[in-house]
Amino acid sequence: MSWEILFVVFVLLIASSLLLGQWIAFALGSAGIVIILLSRGLLGLSAINSIVWNTTNNYLFIAVPLFLLMGEIMQRTGVTEYFYRGMGVLLRWLPGGLLHANIGACSLFAAISGSSVATAATIGTVAIPQLERRNYNMRMVYGSIAGGGTLGILIPPSIPFILYGALVDESITHLFMAGVIPGLLLASMFSAYILVRTLINPGLTGSAAPRTRTDGGSDARDLLHVVPILALLGMVLGGIYSGLTTPTESAAVGAFGALALGLLYRRITREALQEAVFATIRTTGMVMLIVISAQVLSTALTFSGVSRGISEAIYSSGLSKWEFFATLVVLYIVLGCFVEGIAMIYLTLPILYPVIVKFGFDPIWFGVVLVVLIEVGQIHPPLGINLFTIKSIAPKSGFKDIVLGALPYVFIVLSLVFILALFPDLALWLPRNA
Repeated sequence: MSWEILFVVFVLLIASSLLLGQWIAFALGSAGIVIILLSRGLLGLSAINSIVWNTTNNYLFIAVPLFLLMGEIMQRTGVTEYFYRGMGVLLRWLPGGLLHANIGACSLFAAISGSSVATAATIGTVAIPQLERRNYNMRMVYGSIAGGGTLGILIPPSIPFILYGALVDESITHLFMAGVIPGLLLASMFSAYILVRTLINPGLTGSAAPRTRTDGGSDARDLLHVVPILALLGMVLGGIYSGLTTPTESAAVGAFGALALGLLYRRITREALQEAVFATIRTTGMVMLIVISAQVLSTALTFSGVSRGISEAIYSSGLSKWEFFATLVVLYIVLGCFVEGIAMIYLTLPILYPVIVKFGFDPIWFGVVLVVLIEVGQIHPPLGINLFTIKSIAPKSGFKDIVLGALPYVFIVLSLVFILALFPDLALWLPRNA
């Protein structure tokens, strides 16, 4: 059977599974099994045992549950509430007041969680009630949390970077380094947008003057709450960048450090720890099921010649390098409307990665661009998982207000893609000089 027919079968299987509301892992795995059967017959299925073993027998994946556990412990114990107070003191002097604290808190919490949803949920839970009491414009509040939450997968450590690196066999440390400058740049762009909007319309911050205190305690005491988070961040990322620890070992240090902070603040309870562990297990199980299923599909597409056929067809189509890149951007924006970020990585890269390399794109640079494009899908409907996260923690809010608040951040994130295309060294300078 020709690769063209097998590719049509693949597209129909994936599309029908998603339309029927099947789990993405089931959609990927079942499509892979059908492609193997059609191309290699029943004997081809014998390869699945090896695929599952070789995929899961990778120590890099140990970092996933450990980073998730670190973020979950910080969230469940309420340590971030103290941290948010400190960020409020640091940034409230700017026009926009505590909206900048949302971006700053998301940026730093992103560096210890690796998850966009965890970042938006954690900071949103603390920030939304406080800013609502101060009569801030709630669309601006929702937008700052939705946009700031996307930093959770760009500023390292990042779960998508770990999965991307494991899939394409690139250095996780270099990917983490590559995400630092774009992540900080994106956070600055978010704050610049808030600054301009509030200078034009100071009423967006309601009745709160820029120097209004955050709740509880003195300024000096609130500022001290930033120090433990910065110390944990320094241990996790400092160990990776200095070469003293691998990403997996740093993840273990981070999880232990989060537990120690919970004990320090006396916020660790049996229930909180149990919830953190169970949430980590659920998320890790979901991620690994997608990884295994996607690897089955990737092997099937390689066995059948679909990957090679598509690669050659695209490369010989006459598209220039940047025309192909523009097509990729549109593809990922459309996919982001229907498919979750991790699934996007494993759904597309088995087919597109050989073409990306053939066109001469740097794999580390493309990994950063891919994560930025995934961020776009996090904050635009209909899927927009950060939007639904905010809705869940602020049930009285109107979903329309959340979407409209997040919309400017969609364009800001997209603008970063084109900045990276124009200035690739923003992502590559740190890895090259490490």
